[in-house]
Amino acid sequence: MTFSFTEKGTDILGLSGSTAYRLLFDITEPLGGTEVLATYNLDVTDTGKALLDQFGIPSSFAAIQLKQTANHRSYYLGGNWAYSKRTLNLFRLKGLYSLLKTVATGERAFTWKFYFPILNAIFAEAEERKTEILPPLSREIATIAQSRMVSRATSTTLELYSQGAWKPYFVYGMNLGIAMPGRWFTEFPQDKSLYYRWMEQMGELGVNTVRIYTLLDPQFYQAFALYNRMHPQKPLFLLQEVWPEEEPPGHDYLQPAYQKAFEEEIINVVDAIHGKASIAERKGRAFGEYTTDVSAYVLGYLVGRELEPQEVEETNLLHAGYRYSGQYISTTKDATPTESWLAQSCDYLLAYEQETYGWQHPVSIVNWPTLDYLVHESERDEDGKKVREYNDRTTVDINHLVVGSRNQVGLFGSYHIYPNYPDFMNNEPSFEAYEDENGRFRYGGYLKAFMEGHRQYPAVVAEFGIATGMGNAHTSPDGYNHGGLTEKQQAEGIIRMFEAMQAEGYSGGIIFEWMDEWAKKTWTTEPYMVPYERQILWHNAVDPEQNYGILAYESVKPKRSGNSLLGEGLVQRMEVRSDASFLYIDITLQRALNFGAEQVVVGIDTLYRDRGELAYSVLLDYKGPSGMEYIVVLDSFEHARLLALPEANYTTYQFSTAPSLQEEGHFEPMSKLINKRRMLEDGTVIEAKYEDSSHLRFGSLEGNTNHWDMQGKELSIRIPWTRINVSDPSSSQVLDDEKLYYSDPLRDQLATTATDGIVLSVVVSDTGKQTILDAPQALQLTLSGWNQPIYQERLKASYDLLKAYFAEERAHE
Repeated sequence: MTFSFTEKGTDILGLSGSTAYRLLFDITEPLGGTEVLATYNLDVTDTGKALLDQFGIPSSFAAIQLKQTANHRSYYLGGNWAYSKRTLNLFRLKGLYSLLKTVATGERAFTWKFYFPILNAIFAEAEERKTEILPPLSREIATIAQSRMVSRATSTTLELYSQGAWKPYFVYGMNLGIAMPGRWFTEFPQDKSLYYRWMEQMGELGVNTVRIYTLLDPQFYQAFALYNRMHPQKPLFLLQEVWPEEEPPGHDYLQPAYQKAFEEEIINVVDAIHGKASIAERKGRAFGEYTTDVSAYVLGYLVGRELEPQEVEETNLLHAGYRYSGQYISTTKDATPTESWLAQSCDYLLAYEQETYGWQHPVSIVNWPTLDYLVHESERDEDGKKVREYNDRTTVDINHLVVGSRNQVGLFGSYHIYPNYPDFMNNEPSFEAYEDENGRFRYGGYLKAFMEGHRQYPAVVAEFGIATGMGNAHTSPDGYNHGGLTEKQQAEGIIRMFEAMQAEGYSGGIIFEWMDEWAKKTWTTEPYMVPYERQILWHNAVDPEQNYGILAYESVKPKRSGNSLLGEGLVQRMEVRSDASFLYIDITLQRALNFGAEQVVVGIDTLYRDRGELAYSVLLDYKGPSGMEYIVVLDSFEHARLLALPEANYTTYQFSTAPSLQEEGHFEPMSKLINKRRMLEDGTVIEAKYEDSSHLRFGSLEGNTNHWDMQGKELSIRIPWTRINVSDPSSSQVLDDEKLYYSDPLRDQLATTATDGIVLSVVVSDTGKQTILDAPQALQLTLSGWNQPIYQERLKASYDLLKAYFAEERAHE
């Protein structure tokens, strides 16, 4: 084995070269954010490397790893380098170190020529860093009418105080959700270095604002302050949300106990921002000692969340006539009780911060198109009736809130606006006329229509984005679907939306979101992740909500195969694997295939060997080894597909398998309803839209967009779990429910069975004559299960594209 420094190792440690290494070593895989400074390289033949590959053992791996933050570095030395067969009795003799560095051979060569110089370099660096002094956390503060402030909202823009003047501030923001793989949203990562690294990456990307949805643990604010101390010329500003609990009792926001709890949370948040909070441990909320004052870098507070229409309606009904009059925020006579509750909560926050700290930050209410003040004529049922459609039945209108005499910083609106939902984004005829330099853009049409009614305050698009991955939960006629897009399309869509916001007079936008969160769900996937409590342990590549991030948290394909076989015909080798996202089939062929004239069909038997389909197709005269529920058909690069046994087609609400073995070869496409049929008032029909859930996209398997790739004789296929009714790979659960369903069931309603394994078989055939060219024996893959997922992080391709855009946009700030 040889030990050698990488270029990064030479830059940081000032050391270079390589040497033979004969001591103990660790085989490790660096985590995200870790730099490799030196590597081990096993001296093996090609045959030896192939043998190692079978067991998932690399021939080259990290020897020295470095993880760093702004105020510390940690090194991991992967081996027992201090070991020596001989006692080093004379190591203190003057000049001995220099001599042995030159003449040492054998085992001692590594110790004297590499190990001790590495330690000296690390200790010298530590000594040097002891004298470093971090810059103070400070910036300009304005004082108006005995109120300190750094930001404010005028009637049209957000402004930041800088160089003695108020200057317009356009938000290039990033939403930070914090649910790491294997964790729920309320399991905050208490890791200052992790938060700091994320902010380093965001700052390098070029965003200027971070939005968080709720109070986080003290480590976040410590990291935020540290980042701004280290980057005084390019700081990040914070939009801090105050999150009211979901599902208020009786759907009533003004229920006294609910409002009291919300006001207590307002106090907690404001105290934490000023570094003066001491919060006892509590379930589902952040707690701890908050001693870091970040108030000078807070752009504003966001009060509330996406409110549900039924909650708004019930609150309005229970408190009819209620209006609110405050010194900082009041309501007009046209305000609803829900709007008055929001005004009351904003007023409470402003009053508390002024009276306690002498500070004011602008406040914002949080809203979404479902509750906008526009009337959407296209929100009609399939018969054209204007019934109580969920997304156009009630309203929360910021124009009914009024800034009071003691409010020096103003009010603004924060809106979650996506290009593919609600349906009126796709269907409203007036939006179709909007064009930008790229052509029709319905999203811009909505932004324009909404802003025309936003008469008194600035507006920020506080959530917008594009989901990557394999699934589409809602179709946009402009192509910006709810999922299923590439990472390049993600960046292009985000940039186009930013430009529409600028054109229509918004004060900025906040991208959703920084990282992929496995804890999220959408309506097309939630019923099929069973048991739901374990969904955080695996990554649903079909779920758009789990794939909005600019930073991917994705599964790690095992290096070691779960099972394999060698063949003597066209199929030379077949390997099967699984991880937290996919079932993998890797096939080495004797030669490249001629798709069109030849095809590969892979059979998948998920459950019950004595039930299901034995025939691969009606025409192919060959039987599989056990009853299949699905087949993969690769007969062209454009039209490869995954077909389902009718009894196992979840898009038609079938969740089982055939009652016995059959030999009919009937497999059908999967087609999921994602946009429902509607009719406009004039009788124009907007047909229902369906996702082609069977289509298998060809291309590179980096990221979660494509299903299969072929490089020469190497064929690789990966199938997301939800498409084959595996409801929880971490506990080997497969949907197994023979009841009759007519629509998507409720969460955890479907029955499941633990599979003893997945049987995979492959047939290569002539597509014209349907003659068999090769059909090796089948493989069974056992799903081993886990309670802690293995994952890796990767900046998506969208990162660099957005970085270039932000650099150009912010060049003149």
